[in-house]
Amino acid sequence: MDWITFITNWFGENESVLSGIAAFVVIAGLLLTSFGRYFKIFLAKSIYSSEANPPPTNKIRQESKPAIYIEPFTGNSDEALSFGLELNEDVRRAVTNLTGSILVNDVVLADYIAYINVQLTGSRSRVTLRLQDRDNNEDFWSGRFEADIENRFEAIDQLTAKLSSSIRYEVSIRFTNREDDSFEVELGRMGFAMISLDPAVWAEARVSAEKWHDEQSENSMLQAIYGGLLMHEIAHGYGPLGDEDSEKAERALRKAVALNNRSDFAHTMLGRYLFYGQLDFAGARTSYSRSLDINPLYGVGLKGLAIMDIFCGDTAKGLELCKDANANTQSFQRDEQSMRSVAAGELKLGNFDQAVNWAEQAIRHAGVETTPSLIILAAAAGLADDGIVATRTVNSLKEKHPEISIDTMRRWPYKDDADWELFVSGLRKAELS
Repeated sequence: MDWITFITNWFGENESVLSGIAAFVVIAGLLLTSFGRYFKIFLAKSIYSSEANPPPTNKIRQESKPAIYIEPFTGNSDEALSFGLELNEDVRRAVTNLTGSILVNDVVLADYIAYINVQLTGSRSRVTLRLQDRDNNEDFWSGRFEADIENRFEAIDQLTAKLSSSIRYEVSIRFTNREDDSFEVELGRMGFAMISLDPAVWAEARVSAEKWHDEQSENSMLQAIYGGLLMHEIAHGYGPLGDEDSEKAERALRKAVALNNRSDFAHTMLGRYLFYGQLDFAGARTSYSRSLDINPLYGVGLKGLAIMDIFCGDTAKGLELCKDANANTQSFQRDEQSMRSVAAGELKLGNFDQAVNWAEQAIRHAGVETTPSLIILAAAAGLADDGIVATRTVNSLKEKHPEISIDTMRRWPYKDDADWELFVSGLRKAELS
């Protein structure tokens, strides 16, 4: 039997083996193409299609944190795609370092998908971000950001800060708005309560935190949020923290850091307590700096250090950094706290009219007259000899707090006594006794 006859007979006898090999080659080829990602999704959904044995969630992944998948960047030109590749690496790094979510490398494991498109025209870049909920394929947020790419590294840093902070905030909002009574969702709601300017929201969140406190005693995020909520008086009042709240806050925040030393959020909450609650400037700077070691683009940490410079460091530098952070991040970070801090810095430098302007801007932005913003407005108006604004503001303060006086007020975190005395003299000129 010649070789040709032998090979022909072998192929005939082993047709099923060859068919299996061919099928394997076709499937492997599919998975390596762009279509492969959708094919894997189909397979994953098929695995869990039986109602008799449903998965705990509609994801293969069993993590409780929201999972984010970033699609490969798209662009309007080869140059835009090249810029997008550079930007992609920085955005992925920033999102990886975020506390409270995880970045996954397979869309099958994701709760939310980020789509990013880059357009370049001359020296200008325009980057759009679109966020999609994988549960229902619904686009729930989109934003557009621009930067001058003449300084490429600076543009990448600026765009990365905007994109990563937007992803963090908007995904967290979406996650906590789910119709779900799980601990993870409630934890997110407690955290977002600290952004609220409504004292009742803080009080409700504190009750929730205390409810979970013993059961979740080893949860770093809960400890950090609980410690933050205990600083209610700093956010909404005028007096010092009570001894009991102060002790509880410090204990919770130091435990949060001990449980997860890689949490940028825990370090910033501890920094906030040390700065406003204890006037421990060295300790606060260490905590804020540690948060930025973990996540160099963390807006809350950057803002914390800028505010520290305003009160107890290079005030001009702090003002520049704080204003820049306000301009270059999402609107949720352009908040009343940072604006009134700018007002306090302008007052320290003797720019009393500018201080009045920033304090009024803080109130307009918030849409409500918070006690701390009214205090800085009264002091600035008094020093600016604006009697009308000063009188109106002091009246508003007394309406909110009939018992308020300079003697019962906590010291603002000015390091130098002379700066604090200037602040107090403004309040006296505004006729707050």
